[in-house]
Amino acid sequence: MKNSFPTGKNLFFSAVIIAIVAFSQSVAQADPVTFSTTGVFSVSGTNVVNFINANGTTTTIFNGTTDSVSTPAGVSFGDFVVTSTVPPNFLGPTVAGNFTLNVIQVSPAGAASFVGSLAGTLGFNTGIATLDFTTTGLTIGGFQYTVDPHYTIVLPVTGVGGGAGTGTTTIQGTVTAVPEPATTFLLGAGLLGGLAAIRLGKKRLV
Repeated sequence: MKNSFPTGKNLFFSAVIIAIVAFSQSVAQADPVTFSTTGVFSVSGTNVVNFINANGTTTTIFNGTTDSVSTPAGVSFGDFVVTSTVPPNFLGPTVAGNFTLNVIQVSPAGAASFVGSLAGTLGFNTGIATLDFTTTGLTIGGFQYTVDPHYTIVLPVTGVGGGAGTGTTTIQGTVTAVPEPATTFLLGAGLLGGLAAIRLGKKRLV
């Protein structure tokens, strides 16, 4: 007579499917979040910094943002706006120090920061500055913020004597909702239940 009870393998796959479906439904839910950003250069202690050499001054301003999104979403965390008095093709000043990107979450309230390092030189037609974040992910009140790790900051190919120009670099990233502990527990319980079912099925075959 054919056994009508499900085998251990069938029970395992059933438990896994149930857990994955529940997990997927939780992840798929769009959770709204509102946040704002500010930025501080270590050289100046503000969102504006002037790098100077004998050829002129390169000014970098960070403009933060206020954004309301439904997660998961790709977002802008703000812009660097760069201008320079250095004539075209002359060596721009050295860019150095750290940059701190502050993320302030409105609800649920919380805040955290990314810290990046600046390096290079920056003038019209010459030099390239870089910004590199060592830590690219942080969590605030159940939401995961991720920032792209590397940025190149440049000026346009024209400058004083060749037409004034401004360079803009946008910090890009993502915001996602962190799965609730209950959903993670359900996924783990389903997998453990499936493994237990396999062991039970094996014993019945003996």
